[in-house]
Amino acid sequence: MKGHDHIIALDIGTTSTKGLLHSIGRGNIATCAREYKTYFPGPGMAEQDPEEVLDAVLEVVKELVHLNSVDPARVLALVFGGILHSLLPIDRSGTCMTRAMIWSDMRAREQCTRLREQLDLADVHRRTGCSIHPLYLAPRLLWLREKAPHIFNEATRFISIKEYVLHRLFGEYVVDRSIASGTGLLNSLNLDWDRDLLLSAGIARDRLSEVVDTDHRLTLKGNLAERMGLRAGTAGIIGGSDGPLAHLGSVGTDPSRMSLTIGTSAALRKAVPKPTIIPGTEAWCYYLTENTWVLGGVVHDAGNLFQWFSDRFLQEDSGEGVFDILERSQRELQPGAEGLFFLPFMSGERSPFYNPFASAAMIGMTFSHGREHIIRAMAEGISYRIYSVYKTLNPELRADLVLTGGILRSPAWMQITADFLGKRLYRAEHSYASAWGAALIAMRALGIIDSMERINEMLRPVPAVEFDPASHDAYRRVLAGYEQYYRELFHKS
Repeated sequence: MKGHDHIIALDIGTTSTKGLLHSIGRGNIATCAREYKTYFPGPGMAEQDPEEVLDAVLEVVKELVHLNSVDPARVLALVFGGILHSLLPIDRSGTCMTRAMIWSDMRAREQCTRLREQLDLADVHRRTGCSIHPLYLAPRLLWLREKAPHIFNEATRFISIKEYVLHRLFGEYVVDRSIASGTGLLNSLNLDWDRDLLLSAGIARDRLSEVVDTDHRLTLKGNLAERMGLRAGTAGIIGGSDGPLAHLGSVGTDPSRMSLTIGTSAALRKAVPKPTIIPGTEAWCYYLTENTWVLGGVVHDAGNLFQWFSDRFLQEDSGEGVFDILERSQRELQPGAEGLFFLPFMSGERSPFYNPFASAAMIGMTFSHGREHIIRAMAEGISYRIYSVYKTLNPELRADLVLTGGILRSPAWMQITADFLGKRLYRAEHSYASAWGAALIAMRALGIIDSMERINEMLRPVPAVEFDPASHDAYRRVLAGYEQYYRELFHKS
């Protein structure tokens, strides 16, 4: 493709790496993705193999370059988004000592409980924008020190999956402020590792990467450049983390809109101009870029619930998938799944309150209920938890919501979510929102975009689904039941 300069943006996500080829002056011209496995070696454990992730990155770039006849000399930069909350110990040679723990790994719950008893949680929240939770690094490092001391003691560094990919491609151990802010160890007031928390975790700062801003420049090494069809010396821009980048790529920094990403999990976010906390809650605040932070909350279980149900209870030859059944239930059942309630805490509760030991509950089941009721109740239960987080972040319930994620493939799921919230839902203009957010970071770093305000002007969310007022009125009654069961089962005090 002659005559045009390009940016290749990569989103190293939970289930796959997605790539976006952006042509300067022409727009986004190609996408591709490569999936990889998640391993569950024991109770509460969830891991990924960083070599498999690296291979996916290399293959995505290779395909974008080859299939679109990109002149390697016209690639201005590679830019990267990456999953939050991964942890990987590496040895002196840079070799992985284990697979990486990912965000859904809850093995450090016991260590987390002890830290929450020992530390001033309000002060930790104020300093870092994060609570103490099993997915953050301090409890996980304590787990390694106690359960795998040989690995903890021999590891020279503890890094994320994204940092591993960057080191293999560029030869530097660096971490962007966005990924670092999601470790729970970054002091958001001085944008450096928090000395007191490092002491609590039992590590020195030289076992973590250097913290840099999201526009930090890198230079591609020769050994993997050829595999991707690129030239050694091609520029890299470090970028940020997938959630904040999805917000940037769908909403920008517009305070009147919030991003709602519903995929494996569900996350709501809004842009704030400085580190911000909501006392008494588990709302987090992560760095985005240029004095812009993202305040948000997470429902741990969303799309993974439907995948679990499909894997365990649906026959492959039935001809009807889980979302087919959801579509049918949307047509045939009234809001409330005929008295069936589902509280979706398969992985515990993270937001708005901390309860990692919570488990899922199905309430009201009778012989009259079938799988269509269960799947409908699952969608409604997810919507209830999204409502709880939305109300925490935006008590007036006024901010517009811009959708990204796998929910866009299910009209029924979108409709149930819109009806439960009583909100028109928009969708992001670009389907690969995190990769597009990374591309915007690169364009800002390269001077192609002159300001963050210009980014807001470039984003045009479009209506995805209108809510039905009659269904919303019905869901207001269903909501009262959900809140009663939630209090009785999980927060009696």
